[in-house]
Amino acid sequence: MNNLREIYISTSSFGSNVLDIKRFFITHGIQAYLVGGAVRDACLNRFTQDLDVIVMSPDTHVSSRLAEALKGKRISLDAGRNIDRIVFENNNLTVDITHIDNSKPIENNLIERDFTIDAIAVSLTQLESDTKSKLIDPTNGFIDLQNSLIRATSEGAFKSDPIRMLRGIRLSVQLGFVIDHNTEEWIKKHSGLLSNVSNERIRDELLKILASPNISSSLYKLDSLNLLSVIIPELDSCKGISQPNEHFYDVFRHSVETPGMLELILSDSTDSPAVKLVPRFDKWDTFFQQNLADGASRSTFLKLAALLHDIAKPQTKTIENNGRIRFLGHGNLGAETSQAIMDRLRFSKKASEYVSDIVKHHLRPSQLAPKGLMPSKKAIYRYYRDLKDVSIDTIYLNLSDYMAAKGDKILESSFDLSDWERHCKVASVILNNKQKDDPDMYLRIVNGYDLMSELGLEPGPVVGKLIDLIGESYAAGEINTRREAIDFARTLIKNDSK
Repeated sequence: MNNLREIYISTSSFGSNVLDIKRFFITHGIQAYLVGGAVRDACLNRFTQDLDVIVMSPDTHVSSRLAEALKGKRISLDAGRNIDRIVFENNNLTVDITHIDNSKPIENNLIERDFTIDAIAVSLTQLESDTKSKLIDPTNGFIDLQNSLIRATSEGAFKSDPIRMLRGIRLSVQLGFVIDHNTEEWIKKHSGLLSNVSNERIRDELLKILASPNISSSLYKLDSLNLLSVIIPELDSCKGISQPNEHFYDVFRHSVETPGMLELILSDSTDSPAVKLVPRFDKWDTFFQQNLADGASRSTFLKLAALLHDIAKPQTKTIENNGRIRFLGHGNLGAETSQAIMDRLRFSKKASEYVSDIVKHHLRPSQLAPKGLMPSKKAIYRYYRDLKDVSIDTIYLNLSDYMAAKGDKILESSFDLSDWERHCKVASVILNNKQKDDPDMYLRIVNGYDLMSELGLEPGPVVGKLIDLIGESYAAGEINTRREAIDFARTLIKNDSK
């Protein structure tokens, strides 16, 4: 496919980093091209710090010389394919360098890329004084940029590297583009090839999709293209599993809608009366954006937990004689299933424990007190004691779970929010009664050694149980001093001996 006309963009669109790289190749007389996302983003007036450069020379020493000139560090990414990366100590900039045979024109490399919008290049050896850069665009990617279209360069693009199918979904979401019909058909046709890709690469693309906006739409798209079944086949068994009348969707759609409701809850850009009832806390703006594990944030992994929270409902579904549908134990079994999924996709231990713990306890916040009542301080103490680092996150998954159960109608102005308001009030009470400054302050009043010394106890589980009960009573304001704690423990021992 050839360009119908020559297209130029302003050289200044690429920023100072590209101009520094350009200066290096002009000075050394080395033919090189800026390709891919950096060119695409420049055409869209988007800022990027991820640069891809093709050097028309097999001499990999060029990477080392460029790294030295830019005051960065060269890392070999793929020695077999002559791909290096330059990283910088105090800068998020990354420069990936691919060395190729200079006997073939750059167009040959471009047409073998994944999508037309990433198959555009500009020369880095034009005169430095040039104010415009000519686009090298053999697949007419610039037209697709103008039409907001994700189009594969060929069907073979997915055969040569099936991870590109996930990347197409991610680009569509991140850019707000539509995937071309033929491209979707090719993805659907070759979706099974994704199982040949390393789980680590699938994991990384999945995390990028989860971190992007409109997560429910992305998940539905993954499902319609048969990709979700390859990544998390356990979700297939959730399709068509009916739920009690208070649920708007079956288990599968509920699972897909829950991360979307979570995204809405964590967003600042909604005027929904339902979302405005959601309680917030100190450092709300930064808490969910913390880097949790594997280079992803708490909010990203919380979306994954939201997707998996009901993964075990199909296996635990029972229907009683009166027609009541129940899913007893789906939290515990779901935690085991989630752990297996996380392990399969090569997530870190920290990420796996985070997701499986939340799945296990996702109903806990709404079970701390009988319906219509607020949880006691003792119940709240036990909640934070048991859930520890996932305690706050689990509250917000629980809220998202409730909203997804009602469907989009909960966002309508006519929806009766009285029960939802009570649900949010429970969440608020749990949040506000956390011992935020020093949750283990009671340990400064009395510890296990104190109890053993004062009461003549031997080390063992009895001491640990007493410490827990003292903590509950301290949280409830029933004891406040060391003497009260020891007397309380003495009373407990005396009552147990009767």
